[in-house]
Amino acid sequence: MDSKSPKTELLTSLIRSMTSDCLFIFIILLVMGFGCTQKTEKKFLLADDPRYQGWDFFTYENIKIFHQPNHLQQDKFGEVARMYLKSIDIVTRTLKMPPYTDTLVVVYYTGYGQGREMTGRDYPFARDSVIYFWLPSFLGPTLMQHLLPRWLPEEPKYQFLKHGLIALFDFSGQDYHKSTQYYIDQGQFMPLGQLAVDTAINSDKERYQSAEAASFVAYVMANHGISMLKEMYRSRLPFDRMVEELFYMPVDSLEKRWLAFARQSVPPDTTKQQ
Repeated sequence: MDSKSPKTELLTSLIRSMTSDCLFIFIILLVMGFGCTQKTEKKFLLADDPRYQGWDFFTYENIKIFHQPNHLQQDKFGEVARMYLKSIDIVTRTLKMPPYTDTLVVVYYTGYGQGREMTGRDYPFARDSVIYFWLPSFLGPTLMQHLLPRWLPEEPKYQFLKHGLIALFDFSGQDYHKSTQYYIDQGQFMPLGQLAVDTAINSDKERYQSAEAASFVAYVMANHGISMLKEMYRSRLPFDRMVEELFYMPVDSLEKRWLAFARQSVPPDTTKQQ
């Protein structure tokens, strides 16, 4: 059923609520400061790398933020840790994952310059159960990179599903159904069959293909369930055959249902109403 259901409303409200909270806290991290009463523990990580000698651990529940001494955002680490906990909760509940009980380690650099210099990477990333993070970035993408292998360990054949989930849970405040409708109106829409095999999709670098992918995976979760998304994630069949076997319809019919759902999910533009 493609009309809005209680499950659709719940998924939408959870993601929108989390998005607004995380966006608000993200702005706070950039322009405000909050005191923090949680104790900072002196430990060492990456001990073999002399560049990290003297770095400190800030610990809040099962979140450990590893940072250089006198980090400019140090007094905000309590808010950062609480945002991680809330983000983990929303993702694990939405994707029906077991509760997250491990310790999450976040190497928190002072900014793009230090992050790029010390990691050799242009974007924050997750590797070996550690998140390497710096501003200006949203916490969601790297958290999803960390959580997705726990959801399903195998890489999907169709990468747009992975990048769609990363974009959907980036908590940036962007409405990806609205973005998809915009691409349609501008004549830039990438059809589903093409999106599925597109090799340029990269949720680190763009919000074009990954925006459409986020809209699509939100449609699948709301109308067909997490189990269906998992079946798509695991499938190694040609895309058109996979769609026919799982959804009992051709790709173009699935695309029409997705886009109808996306249009329905976009709030009306009240600015045009006089």
